[in-house]
Amino acid sequence: MEREPTRRDEVTGSAVELTVRNVGGIASADLAISDGVTLLSGRNASNKSSLLRALAGVLGGPVPPVKNDADSGAVRLTVDGTEYALDLERRDGATVATRSDVYSSRDDPCELFVALTETNPIRQAILAGDDLYDLLMRPVDTAAIRSEIRRLRERKADLDDRLEELDAMESRLPELRTRRETLRERKERIEADLRAKRNEIEEREGDAGDVADDLQAKREERNDTRARIRTQEDAIESLSAELDDVTAELSSVEPTATDDGSIEDVSAELDRLHRRKQELTSTINALSPIVEMNSKLLDGDLPDAMTDDDVVPKLDPDARHVTCWTCGSTVEEAAIAEQIGAIEDLVREKRDQRDTITSRIQALTERRRELEDRAERVRQLRERRDDVESELEQRRAALDDLQTDLRRLESEIETLQRDAGDGEEDRLRELYDDVSDLEYERGRVATDLESVEQEVDELESRVATRESVAAERESVAADLRERRERIETVERDLVSTFNEMMQDVLDALEYDAVERIWLERRSEGPGDDATTFELHVVRAADDGAVYDDTVDSLSKSEREVIGLVVALAGYLVHDVGEAVPFLVVDAVEMFDADRIDGLMDLFDEHAEYVVAAVLPEEADELEEAYETVSTRSFAGTP
Repeated sequence: MEREPTRRDEVTGSAVELTVRNVGGIASADLAISDGVTLLSGRNASNKSSLLRALAGVLGGPVPPVKNDADSGAVRLTVDGTEYALDLERRDGATVATRSDVYSSRDDPCELFVALTETNPIRQAILAGDDLYDLLMRPVDTAAIRSEIRRLRERKADLDDRLEELDAMESRLPELRTRRETLRERKERIEADLRAKRNEIEEREGDAGDVADDLQAKREERNDTRARIRTQEDAIESLSAELDDVTAELSSVEPTATDDGSIEDVSAELDRLHRRKQELTSTINALSPIVEMNSKLLDGDLPDAMTDDDVVPKLDPDARHVTCWTCGSTVEEAAIAEQIGAIEDLVREKRDQRDTITSRIQALTERRRELEDRAERVRQLRERRDDVESELEQRRAALDDLQTDLRRLESEIETLQRDAGDGEEDRLRELYDDVSDLEYERGRVATDLESVEQEVDELESRVATRESVAAERESVAADLRERRERIETVERDLVSTFNEMMQDVLDALEYDAVERIWLERRSEGPGDDATTFELHVVRAADDGAVYDDTVDSLSKSEREVIGLVVALAGYLVHDVGEAVPFLVVDAVEMFDADRIDGLMDLFDEHAEYVVAAVLPEEADELEEAYETVSTRSFAGTP
């Protein structure tokens, strides 16, 4: 394949400096990184990978290891005058970062899409044939998006229910409005009849005198008594219904003989468990220092005076004697180790017991809270039951008194009507009875009319909100579509980006036996595990025919190319380059110079800085095209 024209002459200087101290196999190394591609040249085991791991670590990727013969290490990266730092220490055999002022805090994108080393998870997944979906989608908080989708779906369902309810209300309004008009007309007819009856009474009574006035007063008092009776009857009916509800709820929450423990029983058990937990904690606190002190003694972390300097124990560490710090006697290390093991087992057993008791305390505390809430509810219900029963008794007594008053008034009215003594007595009695009935009917109609008018007003007010509810529903539906499409868009972008680049790479790197390698997005339906990415391979036979094949059949070189292109697709789709304009490429020894050149062209097109490790043979062929640095300049490198 023909190489691109040299790009080395285009480099005008470097704004990036890397300094590495005591990392991997490197004692000291300094590297100037130019815009574009910088090749790191060296034999195998010449610490190329160590430098690239250091660079990846200070960019925000995995923490590199401290040099085996050092206790600490450091990496410094200067970009356009700004320094980024990574200080490392060895603790308990592992490397930890004591200072981490790295280039990017987005560690997942750096590990997946920037640090394209041999241990890169995507490259490893391709080699192992594992699914790529979780790796490629890791920078997208799919769990949070799906949680928001569930919330929006529930909100949309609520709004749909509200709209359905509002539609039902709106459909009821015509009937209610018609009923309202009917009641208004009926009330007007009753009032007209009342006026006519009263006018006739006035005409017939004429000058009937005091008897007529008394009769009118008694009839008004009778009407008032009837109204008060209706009020008491309505109140008694409502209170009786409430008493039934309170009694039913009380029977469901009152403690029974089959209930699991009382508040007193639970409190007593909690007190016992708290005492037992304290005893276990005291025992653990007493035993732990013994284990720690004796462990230090066995590790040699005690003064020399406490050890035996005999030659034999040095040759056989198990037979070495030490002076016991508790009793002063000389004992073998093996005996102490055996005792430490027994004590450690005892401490673990006590801790397990304490954890079990802690869980039981939590459960019993919640149970006591439930019992207390239940007891409080029983107390409230009993008080309400007593109040309702008392009020019912009072109202029934008042109703009896009112009914007695009504019978008395009706008797008095009959007496007054007889005392009126004229021929109009029967007609007047009839008229007054009619007036009484009409007033009662007017009151009932007025009550029904008021109820209907309130219902109409309430429905009209709620129906008036339909437009705003519908607007909110459309907004929620739009947000729901956007979040559903957000994940799908990233998935499709990853697939299309990989497929386009993979085809270009196959053509550029001249993998003639492979016709096509493409990624398919497969979705089985809704759900967190419904989507996968499946790799397909299409090969070309010698006779020109094409056939489907599997990734397992590809060479390691071909699979490594796929891994690099998949990682680059993630780098582009997730806009990693905007935050970290670097690509760190390692483990490309299986490629010849022409194919390395093709890969570097691809990486250089999409990243501002590309640092790649190559063997000297390939570096010699590519030194005219790229800046090249030899690992021989690193201190501690063979």
